[in-house]
Amino acid sequence: MTESQVFKEYLKADNNHDSGDMRVSIERLSDIPGVGDKVKKALVDHFGSEAVALKVITDSRVDLVAAAPGIGSRQAINIVKAAFEVQFGASSNTILRSTDVRKIFESVVGIIRGYTNTSYARDKLILYFPLPPDKIDVIHERQKYFSDAIDMASRLKDEQKEALKINLTQVRGLYRRVKPRRLEGRVIITNDEKVFDTLVSEGVDRWCPVYVLSEGENAADYAKGYDLVLFISPLGVYDDTVDMLDNVEILGKDWTLDDILPERTIGFYSRNYRVIDASSKLASAFDTLPSNESVEGFVKSLDLESLKEAGEILKSINEEGELAESVDKELDRYRKAVKAFPTAIAETEAWLNEEIKSRISKSEVTLGGQQIISILQSADMEGADGSALRNMLPVEIVETFTTTVQESEDKLAEMLGLNMKETDWVVGVVSEEISLPAKMVPTQINDLEDRLRRLFADRQFGLIKKVAGQLDKLTPAVTEAVQTLLEFDLFLSVGLFGVDYNLTTPKISAEYKGVGVKAARNMFLTESQIKGKHGKVQPIDYAIGITPIQPIGTNGENCAILSGANSGGKTTTIQTLAQIVTMAQAGLPVPAEETYMPVFEEVYFFYKSRGMVSAGAFEATLKQFAEIVTSEKSKLALFDEVEAITEPGSAANVIAGLIEILQKDPKSCTVLCSHLAREIRDVTDVPVRIDGIEAQGLDEALELVVDRTPRFGYLARSTPELIVERLTKLSKGRKREVYATILENLTGSRGDIQS
Repeated sequence: MTESQVFKEYLKADNNHDSGDMRVSIERLSDIPGVGDKVKKALVDHFGSEAVALKVITDSRVDLVAAAPGIGSRQAINIVKAAFEVQFGASSNTILRSTDVRKIFESVVGIIRGYTNTSYARDKLILYFPLPPDKIDVIHERQKYFSDAIDMASRLKDEQKEALKINLTQVRGLYRRVKPRRLEGRVIITNDEKVFDTLVSEGVDRWCPVYVLSEGENAADYAKGYDLVLFISPLGVYDDTVDMLDNVEILGKDWTLDDILPERTIGFYSRNYRVIDASSKLASAFDTLPSNESVEGFVKSLDLESLKEAGEILKSINEEGELAESVDKELDRYRKAVKAFPTAIAETEAWLNEEIKSRISKSEVTLGGQQIISILQSADMEGADGSALRNMLPVEIVETFTTTVQESEDKLAEMLGLNMKETDWVVGVVSEEISLPAKMVPTQINDLEDRLRRLFADRQFGLIKKVAGQLDKLTPAVTEAVQTLLEFDLFLSVGLFGVDYNLTTPKISAEYKGVGVKAARNMFLTESQIKGKHGKVQPIDYAIGITPIQPIGTNGENCAILSGANSGGKTTTIQTLAQIVTMAQAGLPVPAEETYMPVFEEVYFFYKSRGMVSAGAFEATLKQFAEIVTSEKSKLALFDEVEAITEPGSAANVIAGLIEILQKDPKSCTVLCSHLAREIRDVTDVPVRIDGIEAQGLDEALELVVDRTPRFGYLARSTPELIVERLTKLSKGRKREVYATILENLTGSRGDIQS
């Protein structure tokens, strides 16, 4: 099958699991950002047409795009991603509006990538970024798809997981281009100029010599020295010299490239040998997979019988594109004979001469054996007539020579593996003339070798054509199956990821005006737990805005300050919210028992400043905050210790102003982590909900006991107070007095506030 045929078959397959009817049509390669004239030419040259190149790109085939000369993996990813963003009218940066939130989501995707077995699945994950509200149907479609993935993965047995992993690691995008390899001993001859032009344009001359006969030329002259001659005569006219050759196959007007070069189809399979072999083994695994709607979709996309058949036929060839051993006994016999021929001739000649010397030396004729050997050797050097020697030498010596020659020919036939009918082919390889050393006959040797090579070439060509024909019929099914299995790897990866991290499908609806989570777990902490770095992650409940989850102490507020000292879990809480919201809007399952949320148009996250804050940085931060509060789009904004942007005396006033504006925006949900909750409340002109994550005390080992779920409407007690209490209990003497004094000041200045 030619490369263009393979691509035509590929165009029939469409395994995209996103809603195609919601996409913007891309008519030209130039519509894709980043595709200039140079890249366009490379793609068109590689795929044969702009239409095929567009199809490959819009089907998100990063692997195929990367295979184009001059376009590497990174550029291929960017091209596919850019096309996807044009189609969907949104990019990851459209939703993820700050660097920090983008890093959080990229880290989550990085965890999923660890579950993939193919570069295709790893690359395609870039397309699963958070989508805007108008793509809610796509989000729901993805949710169903990945829910089925988790359902299947949860019911897989360990041995099934291992088998899937082993074989999927061998699957990659199929290499379309077949590298020509020189076929020794084959020649193609034609008497038609158009046929010759076609052969050259298709690159057949890179596989074997191709000749066109001029007027008066004989085909036999071009055929000399070749094991297999293919003569193409569309009009059925050819010269008589062809009839003299026994290694010629004549083709008429209905010839095809596969008739003369089946190695191209074989080459496609040998170059993709391990991929197709692994795919055929995976076909068997699909018979026992836990089933659901999405799994059934994969099974329907797989022609399992054709895939298994391809796997069986694939055993007929090896990774070098040659027919495998044991495919055909006669082929093996001729292959062995051709390979062993030079050695067999040399060993036969050496055995013959040594045996003649040995037998004559032991002879009991009147002349001494050694004298006879000297006569024979002298006669050979002096060019004496061998037939004359035959008359001069004793009969016993002549018989010894003749018998030994016959035995040597029998041994040669045996070494070459010739059958009873073929043993006559070796007769005459050794000259009948008596001499020492015995004379081999070069013309007879060459004729014998040529005969064996022609027989091997003819039988091999016939078998390759047969195997290629069988495989060619299966190529469409194999091509679609490999693409389906690549998609399945992404499906399986998210499923296993979901099982390990105990993920669930969030409830997403425009009816919800905030985010509510129950028993939510931070992805990064869970990753560390899975790696055995610490104990079980403590889940949290949280709510901001109006959702079915409304804990005591909340009243649907869309803005809150999360209080509590360091190490209490404030940052982890809002980081968890960011993980859940971004994963949910990408259509992925989330780490919580229950989740309710809308689709936000914008998501922001800001980690606390790590270092000295300059006046320029403060100004830049304020400008970014201004963009947030003035945006009319629905948004989730999460801030970690915003007070770090400026001096402590001014920070509370800055944050208060920010809160007053955000709290008035019904489309916004905001959570700010801060140590200045009391100070911010005191300077704001509007009621502010303050949530607190508080250490409950010290355990028997005087370690902090912290409930990671915030108390709503509660200003958390300072963790430093408990640390000082711990130091007081552990110390003695004057140090204890110092800690006691500090503790008294801390507790004396504290006033719990219920909001």
